[in-house]
Amino acid sequence: MKNQKKNPRNNEKAKIKPKKPLGIWSSILYGIGCGIGGSIFILLGNAINIAGPGVLISLGLGGILIFFTALNYSELSISLPVSGGAYNFSKEGLGGFLAYIIGFFFWIANIGTVVFSSLAFALVIYLIFPALASIKIIIALASILFISIVVFRTQKIALKSLIFLTIVLIGIFTFFTFSGFFIAPSTNSSNFDPGYISTNFNFFTTIQMFSILFICFTSITSNLAYINPMIKNRSKNIPRVNMLAIFFTSFIYIIITIVVLINIGSRPEDYSDKPILLAEVLRDILGDFGFYLMGIAAIISTLIAMNAALGSAMSVLNALARDHYVTSKLKAVDKKRNVPIYSLMVTTIISICLVLLVNIDLAAQMTSFIYFFGLAFVNFAAVGLRYKRKELARPFKAPYFPYLPIIVGATFLILSFTLSDIAKLTGLIIFLLGLIYYLLTIADRPSILLTIAGLKFFSVIIIGFFIWILKNISTINSSIPEGIMIFDLFLLRILIFFGIFVIITVIFDIIPIREIVYSFVKRIDREKIAITIGEGRIIELEKKHTRIIYY
Repeated sequence: MKNQKKNPRNNEKAKIKPKKPLGIWSSILYGIGCGIGGSIFILLGNAINIAGPGVLISLGLGGILIFFTALNYSELSISLPVSGGAYNFSKEGLGGFLAYIIGFFFWIANIGTVVFSSLAFALVIYLIFPALASIKIIIALASILFISIVVFRTQKIALKSLIFLTIVLIGIFTFFTFSGFFIAPSTNSSNFDPGYISTNFNFFTTIQMFSILFICFTSITSNLAYINPMIKNRSKNIPRVNMLAIFFTSFIYIIITIVVLINIGSRPEDYSDKPILLAEVLRDILGDFGFYLMGIAAIISTLIAMNAALGSAMSVLNALARDHYVTSKLKAVDKKRNVPIYSLMVTTIISICLVLLVNIDLAAQMTSFIYFFGLAFVNFAAVGLRYKRKELARPFKAPYFPYLPIIVGATFLILSFTLSDIAKLTGLIIFLLGLIYYLLTIADRPSILLTIAGLKFFSVIIIGFFIWILKNISTINSSIPEGIMIFDLFLLRILIFFGIFVIITVIFDIIPIREIVYSFVKRIDREKIAITIGEGRIIELEKKHTRIIYY
């Protein structure tokens, strides 16, 4: 029985069986709600200022790319209807370390969406109620706790609330579109300029904005993968849900952007510093009522995004625990709430910590960078799984195999490097953290020792660089008498001694001391030998066996 629990193949038996499967329209609404997050409110103003009308192409390309990815998600979700979403696809298609790191990436990416949405929520609240400026961080933290504690009382409440809020949000966007096309010519005549859409734009800034605005689409596929196992008549409805959800989301984005472009005249720079551009545009059309209405829409969209991302992150972490990549305690499900309570707690705590450490721009770029890598390898996993698991039933197959997933995956990898250097550095740090955890807790003993040696060696490099800066570049001042001399004679030499000591320990990590002693003893006497070292005894028995006996 124990072996059966640890066998990854048995995970396919852990299919989600909700009491009442979701219908096709409820699932589509879920996908739309997951797609329309706070990013379209927060990032659109600066994107239009940089790319102009080219932002329409940026959003269109994002919709096309995520649509192609959804084709592979549809095939994988039908073939492997197991909780864990994209991580589970990677586990079956790629396996091993790659599966773990992709799962870790998607967990962090969903947390990044939670962080971005909470900061966007706090920003919108501040713009509506300026008196709350001093407690913006507290508002962001409170929004995460609200979703975690109140909305996730049960998964049923979380799903129903998300779908209801999505319907309200679509209604507000419909009113925004109607006002922008039909009311604006009379109430916003000074800014109403449909001709602005056809003006020239720069191709390179369009591609740059495509990379930044892709966060508008990133959470759709991962959250749809989370909900796909719960859909009624999966083999028939999953492709429909995924494609229609992405089509409607892309359509809403493009229509909203067109309304904004024709209502800001030819002066986008005047709106680049407006954190919630849609609210400013509707204020120009309808006055303060329009501003507050779109402010409510922004609040709803950020709450929806937090709801969906927290659920997906929780699901991925639960799946990692199921496959023994993290402690199995995280897969424990609260029977009353039907929620993996410890996964929810850990995800919430990490989200809160990141809110205290990053700003909204870094959260957006970090999330996009991680999603680019994760989505790239999901496309590659689709190729691997086709060849690796030929016995799987595939009622739906993504077209143009294997060229389409390879091209889409390669495109994601290329686009990840168009983001800012800080986004790349943050992504690298996150990868290293995941790698260190894997090597220290999951890998075999030699890998663990090698990892520790690498960390020590890296620390020596940092210490050496620090000493070189102190001696050659920096100017040292001290308010303590003879403080500089004390630093040179004692503290600096302590650093040097520590560096040398660490180098010696690195050597012994790579070549264990028992191997050195054993080699030395063999040169002295090749016959039967016993030598005591501390608590251990190295024994050679007739040149065939070597054992270490501990007392």
